[in-house]
This record gives sequence, structure tokens and C-alpha cells, in this order.
Amino acid sequence: MKARTSDPTDALPRRSVVLAGVVVVAGALAASWILTAVRAANEGFDITDEGYYLLSYRWWAHNPLALTGVQYLYGPVFQWLGYDILSLRLFRLVTLVVVHLLFGYSFMRWLRGRRPNAAPTKLWELAGMAVILAAGGVSYTWMPQSPGYNDVILIGALALVSCVLWMATAVDRGRPVPFWVLMIAGVVIGTMVLAKWTSAVVIGLAVIAALVVLAGQGVKAVARGIGFAAAGIALTALVVQLFVIKLNVAVPGIMTVNRFIAGTSYSPAELLQMYWSTAVDLLGQTLRDHWPLLVAAVIAVFARSRWLQVVAAVLAVAALVLSVRRVVVDDAAIGGSAHVFDYPVTLLAAVLVALVVAVAALIAGRLRLTGRSALSRENARGWVVLALLAVLPMVQAFGTNNPLYVIGFSAFAAWAAVMIAVVTGIWVAPITARLLVGLVTIASLVAVASLSYTGLFQYPYRSKGHNELTVAATMPPLKGLYLDETAAQNYTALEAQLKPYLKPAGRPMLAFDKMAGLVLMLGGKPVGEAWVAPKERPRTAAGIEEVCQKGQPWSPGRPPIIILNRRISDVEITALHACLLDFRADYELLAPAKDTMGLQVYVPRRERAVKTP
Repeated sequence: MKARTSDPTDALPRRSVVLAGVVVVAGALAASWILTAVRAANEGFDITDEGYYLLSYRWWAHNPLALTGVQYLYGPVFQWLGYDILSLRLFRLVTLVVVHLLFGYSFMRWLRGRRPNAAPTKLWELAGMAVILAAGGVSYTWMPQSPGYNDVILIGALALVSCVLWMATAVDRGRPVPFWVLMIAGVVIGTMVLAKWTSAVVIGLAVIAALVVLAGQGVKAVARGIGFAAAGIALTALVVQLFVIKLNVAVPGIMTVNRFIAGTSYSPAELLQMYWSTAVDLLGQTLRDHWPLLVAAVIAVFARSRWLQVVAAVLAVAALVLSVRRVVVDDAAIGGSAHVFDYPVTLLAAVLVALVVAVAALIAGRLRLTGRSALSRENARGWVVLALLAVLPMVQAFGTNNPLYVIGFSAFAAWAAVMIAVVTGIWVAPITARLLVGLVTIASLVAVASLSYTGLFQYPYRSKGHNELTVAATMPPLKGLYLDETAAQNYTALEAQLKPYLKPAGRPMLAFDKMAGLVLMLGGKPVGEAWVAPKERPRTAAGIEEVCQKGQPWSPGRPPIIILNRRISDVEITALHACLLDFRADYELLAPAKDTMGLQVYVPRRERAVKTP
């Protein structure tokens, strides 16, 4: 069989039909998760993690004690939106859609220069953008609907890589890199560092890739890039300093909280060990579940004769059926926090198929079994960019206390881009191999649509499912949201019990543990850090003591209301002493726990003597 030495020259109408089909299918899958997110935006409320984010945003300018600086990014936006949770959720959706479209356009613009025989029609770019946008639905697989620091890092990472892609495109075309691209890269870097300092890992890799790319135009281009990027970072710092928060207030607050947890959190060595072991486990599970598909992919590349290609096609179809069956049986395309260790196997299997086919095609080219593919002609700059995309999902998650893939797969769009690069770069490979990568890519997008739908409607984050969220919340901070009947009744009853103690708004409150959302819905203000967790009692106590060092952080006669879902411990009682409060002498139970959601709600004894709920 004669080896093919160049990309096929299919008729333009034929290729346009294929591209139009990809646009329609991927576009429909993208619309699926976007419309699902819109429909679910007014449903449910998580009083734990989401409540913490929103409470920190509500008091972003008044409470500098925070683990990260994300409150200085979303806090002003939340305020601008009138502290409306529904609007903030939709704002998150818009930012995710925009950044995925930007990333998709930047990637396809760069890739066209490396695929000279790509169809000369805008459908080519649109198809790639639709695929990448469809992959963005993983962001709605299990996390809260309101934005958090993970969203900033995801958005920042994709935006930063988009800047690198623009740089690479300019270098490939022999043009100077636009100064504004370099400055935007600096702004993104500054924003990411403010949001989460551990983003330095993904920033560092992106900067290395950018320097390699700019080196293609010489030392002056590298120096120019560093200069404009530094100017972008400085501009970010200046804007934050002048219009958001004084850095000499924000930075010490963040450093203080990080100092609180330094002795209780994972050490860097422990984190790396956990990341490695869980990644190996995930890879092992993926290979065990989907090895027939990977083997079929290799055979499809090396099978040269016509009858071997028929055999390879049969094997590929059978393996694909087995993989789909495995996904269905294992519920490995179902969203929700209970499935975060299952669905990553499905998505990883898809990208492994693309990588295996790419490696096999490169080897086949070296053995002269085929002609040189577009991938085999890639230069060093191109490989650096592709390598950055390949590792991006995992490295952007650095700093989490979870396995990297639990957070990392939200950047599945980067792997979708890798799959596009493979399927468009192996045209010298047999058609079975190309079709297999294409089908697996589309199948992964179908899985993403399923993940986002089930993650939002059936298993929303720490909330009842869609069918049970039927009662409109009556508390002003939750306006526009629908809750399950029991939660709505409980929240309303709790507010009624505390009503005499809540006027004016902004009453200091302490809610132990993981109940920041209760403080938010009652119009309260945190004392110390907004995050309060059962495993981090010393951190909570340190935050209370910190804010009381310069005197009581509340108006005279308005000490904090204390809400507990457990018995108060000596750690918290001692911390309250720093605020000149004696819990046993100064507080009284508001009502029996059965009347207050099963919680112990304590109000100041002096106020209790003169107010009757």
C-alpha cells in the first residue's frame, strides 16, 4: 500500500459539510450546558462553601482576614449587582463562556498557521471554538454555582494561555507581538496572584512557554515582553491600590490567615505525595477500564493493508462500545460531588486516546510507514505550547487539598484543544485512527453535557435536586432563589426568632461550623475570618483574637450572636475572652434547639432581658 505523503485535498464542499456538522453538534452540546446553567441559576443555596464565598464578598471592604484575595475581585462585582446572588451566578456563567470563546479563538487562530491544508473557511475556526466551548461545561459538574477563587484561576489560566497563543501566532507570522497582549498577560498574572498565591505554579509554566515563544524573535523581543508584562502587573497593583483596597491592608490580612493555617495544613511535600498517588490511582483506573480502546487506537494507526484496516475498524467499534458500556454501568458521566472520583476516568480516557494516537502516528512516521504528518513537522515552540495545554488542567489546580483532578478537570477545554490538534495533525494516518479520535472527542463532549446537567439538576452542590426546589426564599439576601420546602421553612422560622436582634443590618455573628450562609441570609457580619470549619478550630479562634486585639470590633451594646451546630468548645470560649466576652456569663440560649433548626442560638444576656422574640 502506497504511503501518503501529504494532507488530503478533499473538495471544499465536502470538508465544509463535515465542519458544519461539527459546529452544529458541538454547538448544541455547548448550548446544553449553558442553558442548563441559566435554568438552574435561581435554584438552591449552599450555606457552607457558597455561603462562605458570598459572605466574604458581602463584607469585602470591611474584613481583610481572608485566605485569598478573591473577595477583592468578586466583592465589588457583588456590590455593583446589588448583592444579588442570582445575578452573581449569571455573571460567573458569562465570564466562563467569554473566556472559553476567547481561548478557542486564540487556539484555532494559532493552529491554522500550523495546518496549511486546513479548510480555507471560517467554519474551521468555528468548529474548534464550538468544541472548546462545549468542553467548558465541566465547570458546572460539582462546584457551587457562585464564583470562587477556583474560577479566577481557571479563567486566568485560560486567558494567560490565550495570550501565549497570540504571542506564538505573531512570532510564526514574523510580526511583532502587540504590546497590549503582553500587558494583558501581566494584568492576568497580577489578578491570579491576588486571587490565590499558589497560582504561581501555572503562571510560572505559562511564563516559561511565553519566553520560549518570544525567543524566536531574539533577546530584544524577550526583554520587550518582560517589560510590558511587568507594566501590566504594576498596573493591576495600582488599580487595586487606588480603586479597590489598600494593599497594605489586603496583603497583611491574607498573610495573617495563611500564618494561622501554616502549622495545620498539608506541607508542600505531603501535598505533592497526595497529588502523585491520587494521579497514579486515576491513571491506573482509566487503563483498567478502557485499555481495549487504547489498544484499538494503536492498532488503527499501524494497520496498513486494507483487510487490516477492516479488522482495526471492527476492533475500534467494539472497544468504543465496551468503553461506553463501562461509563454507563459505573455512572461515570454523572455529575455531583459524590461522583468526583468516577467521571474523571471518562474524560481522561478520551484525552489518552488522542495522545496514544499522536505518539503512534509520530512513531509510524519515523519508521516511514506513513508520510510526515503535521505533528511530525512541529517545531520547538509548537511543542512547548502543546505541552503547556497538556499539563494545564492539573497545574492550574495546584494548592488544593483535594486530588488535583478534582479541581483540574474544570480546565478540560485545554485537553479538548489538544484533541483538536491531534485530529487535525494526523491526516497521513489511516482513516480509522482519525475517525476514532474524532468520535472519542465528540463522545467526551456528550459526557460533559451529561455531567453539567446532572451536576446542576440532579445532584447540585449540597442542595436538594431540581424537582424539590420549589419554594421561593423570603429572606432579602436570598431573593430570587428557590429552596426546598423544609429549608425555606427553617430559614424563615430562624429569621423570625432572631428578628428583634437583627436591626440594623450588619449584626456581628459567629456561626460554628461551616454555616457562613446563615450569617449572610440573616444580614449578619462575620467576626474574624468568614470561613469557620470544624477541623480548623485554632484557625477560627486566631481570627477572632486577631480582630479583638485593638478593641471590640462591634458597636457598643451589640456583641455577636453565636450560632452552633455542636457544643461550644474551650477553644472558642478562650478566643471570646480576647474580646472581653464571657460566654457562660454573657450569653443565653434564644430558644430550644428544636425551634431553631436544631441549632443552639445564643444571644447576649443583656439584650435577652429587654427583648422578646
